[in-house]
Amino acid sequence: MKVIWEAENKLQKMLDVEAALAQAEGELGIIPEEAVSEIVRKASTEFVTLERVNEIERETKHGIASLVKALAEQCEGDAGEYVHFGATSNDIVDTSNSLLLRESISVLRDKFAGLLEVLLELADENRDRVCIGRTHGQHALPTTYGMKFALWADEVHRHLERLDACSERLCVGMMTGGRRDHCGPGGGGPGGP
Repeated sequence: MKVIWEAENKLQKMLDVEAALAQAEGELGIIPEEAVSEIVRKASTEFVTLERVNEIERETKHGIASLVKALAEQCEGDAGEYVHFGATSNDIVDTSNSLLLRESISVLRDKFAGLLEVLLELADENRDRVCIGRTHGQHALPTTYGMKFALWADEVHRHLERLDACSERLCVGMMTGGRRDHCGPGGGGPGGP
C-alpha cells in the first residue's frame, strides 16, 4: 500500500490519465495525432519528475497546473499546447485516484483471499476438535474449532464480496471538462482554466 500511495506513483497515475485523455481526444479528432504521440511518450515520471512538479507548484500553488506545465515543458513541437486539453483538475485527480484505489483493492483482495484459504484449511483440519461454545460471554453448548474457523472464513468471504462491489463503484474514470458558462471559451485546456 505504501508503494501505491507514494508521491511518485500518484504522479505517474495522473500522467497516465493525461495520456489517456490525449489518446481519446486524438481518436475523436480533437487534437492532432502528432500531439497525442508526443504527450503519451512524455507522460512518464522518467520525463516529468516529482521535483519539477513540486518546483512549479511552489510558484503556482496549484498541483494540477504544475503537472500540466511540467508535462507541456517536456513535449516537443506544439504538443505541449494540447496537454490537459478541455479537462478540469478534478477530471485528472478523481480518475487517477480511481486507479490508485483499484491497485489498493487488488492488494486487499489478495490478502483476504490468502486469509480465506488459511481459514478454510484450519476449518477442515479442526472440524472434529471440540471446544466450549460461548454465548453472552459465558460457556454454552460444545462446538468445534472447525466451526469457528468456518464462520470466520464466511465473514472473510463476505468482505471479498464487499471489495468487489466497492471496486465496481469506485474504480471508474470520468472526464466532464470545463463548463463553458463557468470557464470561458473552450472550457479547460489552452486559453481556459
